[in-house]
Amino acid sequence: MKRAATTLLVLLVASVASVAFTSRADAALRVPQVPVLGGSLQAYLNSVGESINVATQQDATQAWAHTTSATTAFTLQFESTPNANLNSFGMYNGGAVVPTLFLLINGAIIPQGFSTGTFKPGNQLVVNRFDHNAIPLGSQTFIGVDPTNFCFYLQGPNGTFFTQDARNPGGKAQALAYAGTGPNTGTWWLCWEESSVAAGSDQDFDDCVVLMESVNPTPVSTTSWGQLKARFR
Repeated sequence: MKRAATTLLVLLVASVASVAFTSRADAALRVPQVPVLGGSLQAYLNSVGESINVATQQDATQAWAHTTSATTAFTLQFESTPNANLNSFGMYNGGAVVPTLFLLINGAIIPQGFSTGTFKPGNQLVVNRFDHNAIPLGSQTFIGVDPTNFCFYLQGPNGTFFTQDARNPGGKAQALAYAGTGPNTGTWWLCWEESSVAAGSDQDFDDCVVLMESVNPTPVSTTSWGQLKARFR
């Protein structure tokens, strides 16, 4: 589905004890690569300075883990569709038989709201949500979040879809992962299709584009919300 306008959200996730997020060590190219129809996703990634070929550079990563390092922050830049106020984005434990969904970004606060999250001891994730003026909307603590094997989901009027292909209708890919290039080296793009093939998917994978970026070495305490929002305009 073509986007009517660019909508951005910033999610800053910091973790205690200098924990940072990285891709799993077994990352490799998808085999086979998934057909991406139309040129909208390629055009968008080109427009933000990426040198990614969306047809041939899809990564096989479907789950993520943290590692100990000096990096303390992680951001998500969210570009979405005309369903922006209906779609929600979050995490779940990759190893769960029936995944519990941990909401990170609520569609109701799009287009300019944002959220922060913090991993704490005991597999807890604290998520704080804000409106476009950085006024708090509330806080939520999720229990049982596995920081060593987590995945992402997109939930909206067309269904709930996962980064793990096997959880989607027909085992089809609903999210494609790409490794960032150039200045974005070390980051990841998640590019979503918000409809299943059975529901008439156009397979352009531009319905929700999320940039997972390590904010190294800027800590949460010295970065203002205004600076974060300005970074992603």
